[in-house]
Amino acid sequence: MNLLRHIPVQQMKGEARVDSRVIAEQLNIKHKSTLQLVRRYRDRLQIIGTLPFQMAKTGGRKTEFALLNEDQSYFLLTLSSNTDRSVNLKLNLVLAFRDARESLAAKFDYLPCYRECHETIAQLVRLSCSSTPESIHHMNVEKLINKAFDIRPGVRSKLPPSIRSAISVAEYIAGTQYRRAIDENEDHKVAYKAAKVAVNNYAASILDALPLPDTWVNIT
Repeated sequence: MNLLRHIPVQQMKGEARVDSRVIAEQLNIKHKSTLQLVRRYRDRLQIIGTLPFQMAKTGGRKTEFALLNEDQSYFLLTLSSNTDRSVNLKLNLVLAFRDARESLAAKFDYLPCYRECHETIAQLVRLSCSSTPESIHHMNVEKLINKAFDIRPGVRSKLPPSIRSAISVAEYIAGTQYRRAIDENEDHKVAYKAAKVAVNNYAASILDALPLPDTWVNIT
């Protein structure tokens, strides 16, 4: 049996998502059954992220489907029987979402520090058994770095190389704080606070030293 099968993942507002129709197809069940399951547990699924529904035309008929984030996909699979198909789908989803994260990192050219930082964050979040979806932890650190450098989301690829390199160092600094928390048996909350202080201190010192145009923060 071929265990590895490609799972198409799409980006929505910077977050990787999988189509509920894909999950149904991989489980070899009717999409109607999967969608009913999504609706039945909608309140719980919305606790771990937004749950957008969309419509598509298939053979002249409109079909409603849901776009699930990583945590929602895994939660949905816990509601399915533990068959060979569902186990294989869990494996393929892990690989698909991992590839999506790496693709996003490569798109913005964050340098090696980005991946190392977020792998460490993921490790600590799992060790801390956080009830907050893992994707939120990743986004919070990126928001922290953006705020420290006073830049808006979505413009990093257009920034001068000097700033992008500085952001990469900030990723390293944040990751170091999460690694220290793991080594000292501290939780993700302690690590985030320490990362915030360290990144803000670094940004405050480096911005004055960089030869930047006065208008670089207004890049669109």
